[in-house]
Amino acid sequence: MIIEACHIAQFGKWKDADFSFSPGKNSFLWDNGYGKTSFIYFFKLMFYGVSGDRKQDLEENERKHYMPFQGASFGGRIIFRIGEKRYRLERSFGLKKSEDSFRLFDEDSGKESKDYSENIGEELFSLDAESFQRVCMISHEDLHFSMNSRMHAKLGNVAEDQEDMKKFQQVQTILKDGINALSPNRRTGNIFKLKMQEEELSSGLYGKEALENAVLSIEKEVLSLTEKEARRKEEGKALEAELSQRISEKDSLGKWMSYAQKKEEWEKAEYRYENALKWYYQDRFSEIPEEKKALLWKEEMQSLQEQIHSIKKEIEKVSEVSGENVDVEVEKEGGIVLPLEEASVPGASRAKKDTSKNETFGNVTKEMGQYGTSPVVLFALVGLGLLFVLLFFGKLFGMPLGLPSALFLLLGILSLSLCFFLWWSGEQKKRTWKEKQEEARQRKQQAIRFASLEELLSRFHKLEDMQDLEMEAAGRKEEFLRFVEEEGGEQAFSLLEEKQKEWEEGPSLEESRRKLEEFRKEEEERREEIRKKRAEREAKVRDLEFLEEQERLLEQKKEEREALEKRYNLLQKTKAYLEMAKERFALQYKEPILEAFQKYFQSICTEPLQFQMSEDLELSFVDRGLSREQGYLSEGLQDLCRFCQKLAIFDAMFREEKAFLLLDDPFSHLDEKNGARARALLEELAKSRQIFYFTCSEERKLSD
Repeated sequence: MIIEACHIAQFGKWKDADFSFSPGKNSFLWDNGYGKTSFIYFFKLMFYGVSGDRKQDLEENERKHYMPFQGASFGGRIIFRIGEKRYRLERSFGLKKSEDSFRLFDEDSGKESKDYSENIGEELFSLDAESFQRVCMISHEDLHFSMNSRMHAKLGNVAEDQEDMKKFQQVQTILKDGINALSPNRRTGNIFKLKMQEEELSSGLYGKEALENAVLSIEKEVLSLTEKEARRKEEGKALEAELSQRISEKDSLGKWMSYAQKKEEWEKAEYRYENALKWYYQDRFSEIPEEKKALLWKEEMQSLQEQIHSIKKEIEKVSEVSGENVDVEVEKEGGIVLPLEEASVPGASRAKKDTSKNETFGNVTKEMGQYGTSPVVLFALVGLGLLFVLLFFGKLFGMPLGLPSALFLLLGILSLSLCFFLWWSGEQKKRTWKEKQEEARQRKQQAIRFASLEELLSRFHKLEDMQDLEMEAAGRKEEFLRFVEEEGGEQAFSLLEEKQKEWEEGPSLEESRRKLEEFRKEEEERREEIRKKRAEREAKVRDLEFLEEQERLLEQKKEEREALEKRYNLLQKTKAYLEMAKERFALQYKEPILEAFQKYFQSICTEPLQFQMSEDLELSFVDRGLSREQGYLSEGLQDLCRFCQKLAIFDAMFREEKAFLLLDDPFSHLDEKNGARARALLEELAKSRQIFYFTCSEERKLSD
C-alpha cells in the first residue's frame, strides 16, 4: 500500500494543506510546534475514525483534541494505491459521531467504491486502531511496546479469525479472574470462604451427639411418666368410684340423719327442761314426786301472777293519792300486766335513794322553819316599829328630836313590814316541810312495794323460761314421733342405724374427698412435669433440628466446595493449556521476529549483546549467563531495542503487502554514531516500504 497524496481541510492547526508523497522515503524537517504529531494522527483518524468520545481527558478524546478552536468540522482526503488500484478516501468529523461522514472513491473512474467500509483501517491492515498505533506509528515519546490479541493474530497469520484472537486476552483475563475468585488461598476466594464456613459449621456440630442423647433421655422420662400416669388413672377412677359410693350411701342414709337429728333435738330439749326443774326446786327436786314436778311450778306461777297484779293496783292508788306523775303504762308479758318502770330502775335501790333524799330534805326544811319564824325576832321588830311610830307622832306634837319626822315614819313602816314578811315566810316554810314529810313517807311505802314487785317479777320470769322449755320439749317430741310414724316406725330406723354404723366404720366422706383431691393434685403435678419435660424435649429437638440443618448445610457447602474445586482445577488446567497453546502459537513468529530484531540491532549498535524474547515478544538480554530485563540498559540502548523490535514486528506483520511506516523523530535519544547508523538503516528500508520520517533536528534528518 502506497499513500500518494493527501489534503488536510482542517485538522488541529492544519488547514487547507496539500501534500504529495513518494513510494519510499518521505522525510520532513519541521520545527517543534509545526504540527508533526497532528500530521501523523491525521493518517490514523482518516483510516480508523476518532475514538475516546466519552473520555473527559483532552489527550484521550481525539474529537476534542483535533477539532479546530472555532468548532467547525475537520478532516480531509487521502489518495492511496493498493496494487494497481487507486482510491480516494474522504472523511470529515463533526461535533458528534452522528455528524461524521465517510466516502471512498475509485480515483481513476471517480466513482464511489464499495470495496471497503468505514472500518477501512481494520480491513486493510487487519489491525485495530490501537494495534496500528503500536506497530506503524513510532514516536520518540513512546517507544514502549506491548502485545494484544489482534497483533498475535496478525503475526500468526490468523487475522481472518479475528473474533477468536480478540477474545484470547479476554478469556485469559476471565480465567485469571475466575481462578482468583475461586482461590482456596485468597481470603476473597469462594473456596477459601467455603472452607471457613465449613470449619465454623463443623465446630457448631461438636455437641450434636450429646444433644441427641439428651433428647433420647428426656423422651424415655416422658414415656415413663406417661405410663405411670396411665397406671395412676385406674387408681384415680377407683378413688372417684369410692367417693361416689360414699356420697350415694350418705344420700340413702339421709332419713337416718334426719331421724337422729330430730331425736337429738328432742333429747336436748328434755335435758334443758329437766335442768331448769333441778335449778328451780334445788334440794327438793329428788323429794318431789314425778307427777307433781310439772304442777307445782305452774301453781306457783299462777300465784305469783295474782300477787303481781295486786301490788300493781296498790302502787297505782298510792300514785293517785300523792298526786305524783308516775308512769303506769304497762306491757303484757305472758298475759301479765307489768309496770314499765321496773324494767329500767330496780325497786330496792330506788326506794333507798328516795328515802335518803327525803330525810335530808326534811332536816334542812326543819332548820329553815326554826330560823325563819323565831318569835323573839318578830317581837323585837314589832316593838321597834311601834317605837318609830311613837317617835313620829312625838315629832308631830313638838317633841324636840334631832331627826325629821318622815324618817321616823319610814323606819317604823320598814320594821313592821319586815316583821310581817318574816312571819309569812316562816308559815310557808312550815307548810312546805310538812308536805315534804308526807311525800317522803308515801315514797318510802311505794319503794317498798316496788322492791316486792321486782322480786316477784324475777321469779315469775324464771318460771316463764321453764314454761318455754317445757313447750319446746313437748314440740320436739311431737315432731319426732310424727316423723317416725310417717317414715314407717322404729323398725325401719333400726335397719338404717345398722347401715349407719357400717358407713361410719368405713373411711369418712371427707377423708375420701381429701384422698381424691391429693390424688388429683399429684396427677396435676405429674402432668405439669410431663409438660415441662415435653417443652424441654421440644426445645432440644429444635436445637437438634438446627444442628441437623447445619449438618445439611455443611454437606451442601462441602458439595459446593468440591464442585468449585473441580471448576478451579479445570480453570487452572484450561489456563495452562491456553498458555501452552499461546506459547506454541507464538513460536511460529517469535523466532523470525527475534532474528529480524538481532539483524536490525547489530546493524545500528556494535555492542555484542545476546537477546531473548518471550511469547509476548518481551525482550531481555543475557549477561554472564543470566537473563536481564531491558531496564538494566542505558536509555539510548533501550530506545534502540524498542525501535528495532517494532521494525522487526512491522516486517513480520506485513510480509507481503507492506503498510506505510510513520516515524516521529525516533532517534532523539541515540548518540551520533548510532543515530547515523539508524538513519542509514531507514534509507535501506525505504527501498522496500513507504516511510514517513519527521524530525525537528537538522542533524537527524535523512539525506535527500
